[in-house]
Amino acid sequence: MDPVTADELAAVVECSLDALGDVTALDWSTAAGTLEWSCRQTVDHLADCTLSFALQIATGATSGFVPIEELRASPTATPMELVFLVGGVSRLLLAAVRASDPATTASDGVVELALGDWCARAAYELLLHTHDVLSGLERPFEPPAELCRSVLASDALWMLARGRAAAVASPWQALLEGSGRPAR
Repeated sequence: MDPVTADELAAVVECSLDALGDVTALDWSTAAGTLEWSCRQTVDHLADCTLSFALQIATGATSGFVPIEELRASPTATPMELVFLVGGVSRLLLAAVRASDPATTASDGVVELALGDWCARAAYELLLHTHDVLSGLERPFEPPAELCRSVLASDALWMLARGRAAAVASPWQALLEGSGRPAR
């Protein structure tokens, strides 16, 4: 299946940043949807996850993970600063993808992934964790169907329950269902 492109990932980044930026005045100590994490912890995780993807690609990791500790925002970081952090590391990931030879692969610790696979994984994380935060804050979030369709088509998403996703017609609802988040 076709991988997610850097341009599609860039669209997901902007979609997520816009949605998260609209809720920075709300209480981010609230649980993020059905997760055990708060909205703050979820966005902090999102920044760490996205940065780790960028480093795997930029270093050309051939096995295992780049030996770094988790990225953690300062405990005093505001929700808006957390959104800026996610934007910054997302743009680093996009820069790493765009600057790499198209044939570049990097290990996820188990298998080698092509650049489009890394884009798919990042888009998956961004879309779903943005949903988690907005769900916890009781705000709607529905990304464009074509972006969800591209993510769903990726073979790199081992964590996606494809049978559950296939039972739902809407690409966004299928992505939610396939990730264990109940479709509405």
